[in-house]
Amino acid sequence: MYCCAGGSARGYELGGFGEIIGVDQVKKKEYPYFFIKADIEDFLYEKPVEWFESFDLISASPPCQFHSKTKHLAIAQGNLPSDIDHLPMIRQFLKSLNVDYVIENVPEAWDKEARKNITYSCGSHFGLGVQRHRYFEASFPIEQLKCDHNSPHWPIGPKGKPKPIGVYGRKGDKIKGMCHKTGKMQTGGWTAKTVDEAQQAMGITHISSWRNLCQAIPPAYTEHISKCFFKHMEAKEAGILSIPKKGTHQVSLEQFGFTEHDTERSCG
Repeated sequence: MYCCAGGSARGYELGGFGEIIGVDQVKKKEYPYFFIKADIEDFLYEKPVEWFESFDLISASPPCQFHSKTKHLAIAQGNLPSDIDHLPMIRQFLKSLNVDYVIENVPEAWDKEARKNITYSCGSHFGLGVQRHRYFEASFPIEQLKCDHNSPHWPIGPKGKPKPIGVYGRKGDKIKGMCHKTGKMQTGGWTAKTVDEAQQAMGITHISSWRNLCQAIPPAYTEHISKCFFKHMEAKEAGILSIPKKGTHQVSLEQFGFTEHDTERSCG
């Protein structure tokens, strides 16, 4: 859900998922998988529970602009960030289902205490050029990897230390801010100068729109989550985990009246 251009979806494919269906209110031309065009809020109420529970995993990335600390930068640049907060609705809905789930968002979407119990991913976990911390609330354990904010994959910043490449706002920006120690303005970082640089920093090849890259999740993040999910399922099947068994029937496009020739389906 909220599939956008498919950064997360590509990671799930790399992690072992063979069939992926994306749902969003806007069709992104760069989204490479089967797509259902629908307003998520309406979609949750119109689709039967059995439809959702026929999947092995549901992943949701509600709009993050409401919580993101970069919304102030967007406003300063003349943009109007979204004021939609679907996170409480999505969490309540997914917890009501008998299916595993992952909810992704920026760190600020959870309070400090809640973040202690939620796994996050950083570009340094996977040798990427971005930092891009994203938190993943899930119904199964996700291995927490260790950050390396001295990553050799980050360019050297103005203080002689590694600085990640930003993929947000505008291309080629130098982000300035006030030093809390000296009270002086200084350059704190920068955004990628080109789309190619942003793609390399994010580990994404199928997205070539700057706007879509700014909203994307590096596929390495969800590839890692996929591997954790399959380990979790193997443990359940081996009887190591005493968790009530969820529905085991697999979803197929044909099951819902779709064919392999369909690439997009609009829902009311």
